Amino acid sequence: MMVTDYWVWTEIAAILFGLFGLAVSFITRGMKKWPGRWCIAIFSAAVLSAALSLMKGAAFQNQAPLFTCRALLLFTSLIAPVPSLLMTVFFLFYCGENWRESAIWYVQLTLSVLLASVALIGQLTGVIGITPDYEIYSGYWTIVRIPLIAACVVANMVALLRRRKKLGRVQKVMFLVCFFSLDYILIILMELLLISELVRRYLEQAQEAARQRMRNAIAQMRPHFIHNTMMTIYYLCEKNPRKAQAVTLNFANYLQSNFLAIVREGTIPFTEELEHTRAYLEVEQARFSGQLFVEFDTPVTFFEIPPLTLQPLVENAIKHGLDPDLDPLYVSILTRETEKDHEIIVEDTGPGFVPAGDDDPYITLNNIRERLKTMCQGTLEIEPRKAGGTKVTIRIPMKKQQSI
Repeated sequence: MMVTDYWVWTEIAAILFGLFGLAVSFITRGMKKWPGRWCIAIFSAAVLSAALSLMKGAAFQNQAPLFTCRALLLFTSLIAPVPSLLMTVFFLFYCGENWRESAIWYVQLTLSVLLASVALIGQLTGVIGITPDYEIYSGYWTIVRIPLIAACVVANMVALLRRRKKLGRVQKVMFLVCFFSLDYILIILMELLLISELVRRYLEQAQEAARQRMRNAIAQMRPHFIHNTMMTIYYLCEKNPRKAQAVTLNFANYLQSNFLAIVREGTIPFTEELEHTRAYLEVEQARFSGQLFVEFDTPVTFFEIPPLTLQPLVENAIKHGLDPDLDPLYVSILTRETEKDHEIIVEDTGPGFVPAGDDDPYITLNNIRERLKTMCQGTLEIEPRKAGGTKVTIRIPMKKQQSI
């Protein structure tokens, strides 16, 4: 006979959530600063608890042998406190605490052991058992279990109140419901919390990886560019001191912007990135006098962008497009606003560039593309320019322009 009661579907849902969470936890067990083993333990306990509860309900409704029902009742009672106990560990981890050094962990461990002991002793002594009509009786042991369960809830509530400033509003509500729920709701909510935390940490690590690549790019600034700039200033000091002074100031501004980008945690106003690019171009035009010409058409500037986005694009265009033996290089920088996006368009008259997909040799462009996607859901497209050269277009969705 197929059991179709409401509780069956809730237990099945809990099992499916648990299996999904178990798979995610196993895949992400190597994530930095993430308790992968604890997550696997929590989901395993949740799946086991839900499965035992489902089996127990099916055994009772189908009137399986009493020995089987008693065994399932015992195992269900023993495993029942485990998900809640493990939830306390995750709660402490979420708050940035070491569970081994927390009093709430030892309180919950003691109460869980007492609950399991009450269930074990009660069933071994016959105080808790099953009638021939498959009804569970517990006698006066229920009076003992209720205060223990209430103590678990109170202990968790006190811990939550003391740590409320460490949690966001949504996390506080979810933990509150988890601590008050003693059945399948706890399992499902616990898994939702864990999955949301996994996603949050994955995004944080992706953003940190993008920032680290940016720091590496800054740390590996082209030594020959710095050397050549200094030599340009050296020769200008004799021939044109005023211009040497201007180049020195622009070069100092360029270096300062690069170094500040290392400590930036989010997006910056486009105007800052534009000034950084102008400073860089002033230096390059001094070095390549008569060979490099730049045009700005930037009426739209009130939006944000990851640091070191526009300047490396322009630098890349000059690096691959400027050749003293060829015609002068023209670079244009344009900004405009569409219904959905803010666009930045960089064009050059160099030899041209054809994107090569996954084999794209220009690591700088791939780095910029990844940071745009991670930090503001932006995109970067590269295509040949109709009149020859290369066109690079950056699109940043208006609704996504907020610092991370």
